[in-house]
Amino acid sequence: MKKLTLKSLALSVVLATASLTTVTTAFAEEAIPITQAATVEYLQFSLVEGTNPDDFLRETLAVDSILEGYDGFVARHLARNDDGSWVEVVYWKTLKDAEAALPRFVKDERTKGFLSLVDGDSMSVKYSTLFEY
Repeated sequence: MKKLTLKSLALSVVLATASLTTVTTAFAEEAIPITQAATVEYLQFSLVEGTNPDDFLRETLAVDSILEGYDGFVARHLARNDDGSWVEVVYWKTLKDAEAALPRFVKDERTKGFLSLVDGDSMSVKYSTLFEY
């Protein structure tokens, strides 16, 4: 199955299922194995007041192809908390890749639609190092 088909299917499921609180992206056949990630980036944020979550999810899926072009990007997952806030978990090959991606993402003209729906004042970002045990 091609990536676009999978993402279209995922969006259809999300939009059709109001109680679904997690969206997983970057799950294409050619996706980098998650085991290649060494860093996890956690972003917690709220949407701009009045934003339709369906519009936000459409923008989220559109961002996947942009992130796939960033050095070190492995995968990302999105979840909505019960209070309506969101958590995005992004896996990167290195901390350097993760730290370089955020300012690039903010300046990237292709991400303006996504960022226009996020309340920037509500955003927090943390990085963690993955380890095997």
